[in-house]
Amino acid sequence: MKIAIDLTPLCGRKRTGVEMYAIDLYRALLSTEHSIIPIFHVENELDTNPNAYIIKRTKRLWLENVALTRAICKIDADITLFPIFPPPVDVYCRSKSKIIPTLHDFTFLKYRKTLNYAAKYYLTPKYLLSFKKADAIITISETIKNILKRYTIRPIYNCGENISSDYKNCEKYADPAFLERWGLKDSNYIISVSTLEPRKNFKYLLKVIFPYLKRNNYKLVLVGRKGWGKDEELQTLIDDMQECLVFTEYVETECLISLYKYAFAFALLSVDEGFGRTPFEAVACGCKRVILSDIEIFHETFEENALFLPLNDVNKCTSLLLEQELPKIKENFNIPFEVVEQRIKDLIQLYDNP
Repeated sequence: MKIAIDLTPLCGRKRTGVEMYAIDLYRALLSTEHSIIPIFHVENELDTNPNAYIIKRTKRLWLENVALTRAICKIDADITLFPIFPPPVDVYCRSKSKIIPTLHDFTFLKYRKTLNYAAKYYLTPKYLLSFKKADAIITISETIKNILKRYTIRPIYNCGENISSDYKNCEKYADPAFLERWGLKDSNYIISVSTLEPRKNFKYLLKVIFPYLKRNNYKLVLVGRKGWGKDEELQTLIDDMQECLVFTEYVETECLISLYKYAFAFALLSVDEGFGRTPFEAVACGCKRVILSDIEIFHETFEENALFLPLNDVNKCTSLLLEQELPKIKENFNIPFEVVEQRIKDLIQLYDNP
């Protein structure tokens, strides 16, 4: 069977959660006996796959709505996967391929006000169309699958989420020398890793955790791109907490492994997640404590292995942090390194032997 996968969004983008998911999904496909055709924009950034289809450099709108459809029609694969962005509008009628996008979360509907213009009026209609036209839809958690059932009658497959193999047995690569870059000490800081966008609830995290940092003389290390715009309340919080905060921006993997390893705890108080890769990364690197928002997906993935904090009560959160010892990750906690590989094989088997 011939399987194509759209990897054109990798071109020129930082490797955050959805990009890493796409790469892991591609690698999982390569472990099958099928012919895998990755579609890239400009160049193949990942390997030397002789089947790779390269679309020459072009503008984004032309790429995603004309060139990509042409490529899919020319490749004529049995299945075409879209692991990052939704499919082109015309691909459903122009291609004979089974079209299967991945839906990572429902931010585009639940938190529409936080989206930029392109996401609201360009990507959202494509997602909604895929609910009607796609041959099937992949999700990355049971939480998202259950929500998606309200919007579509198309087949839905939860293929899970992988933690990159870069984090397998990675503790041996940790080096405390990386901490010196920001004047950090072992077990004397809490780390949070995410793009600092409204959905990640950064301002709430600062309000909740400030008293805990002050009492313990800890730092809060924030790894990810800044993006809060002109939020004056947030800027005031940052100014008031400047002695406690360390902004690293993006860091190389070895450095991130070390920051995870030597952190006292990991914290993420998102209002919504499709899966939540970074707390798993932290645990894989040796972080022993995790603080998460009290939302459904985190209970699905971290039940009994984290301190869950409510999203609408700063005082209660602060009290929970100050009045009890943070629970440690249990020794039998399972980190999903190869979940996608097995589940995508199961999905392909359904189409290989209908």
